[in-house]
Amino acid sequence: MTPTTPLTRTIEEAKKWSNAWQKKHPNISKAFRIPADDLLACFNEMGMKFSVDSNGKVQLVPSEYEPSVRAYLAIDDQGGEKLLIVGTTTDDGVLYKDIVKDERQLAAAGDPSPNGSGVYDFTIPCPAACDPSSPLFHNP
Repeated sequence: MTPTTPLTRTIEEAKKWSNAWQKKHPNISKAFRIPADDLLACFNEMGMKFSVDSNGKVQLVPSEYEPSVRAYLAIDDQGGEKLLIVGTTTDDGVLYKDIVKDERQLAAAGDPSPNGSGVYDFTIPCPAACDPSSPLFHNP
């Protein structure tokens, strides 16, 4: 896997794997719709650089390490399922650390942000925001 050749799966694998998840977990989220703006904000925080090729497609500018994000499953105070995504960074290409700062770290650095930084809340779960016509949507 490289920035120009991402790891993809066949639709048959995706159908099989999503069906297995949805059968095993019929009462929790099937998927999350992720706003592109939130992903871009996360990528910007990571310092990722992009270019646009002659076909108008965005390409990742290679860096010294493989940029990646980490996703955390969570439950909010009302019991709603959440997908939290953080950017990661590495010094050695092996251990990827989350790029997150809490309010105390930011205050010590002179940043008054009241909610910390680096954690993006992707809160549009399926169900209720599903595409029932998708081959990855199953009714176990």
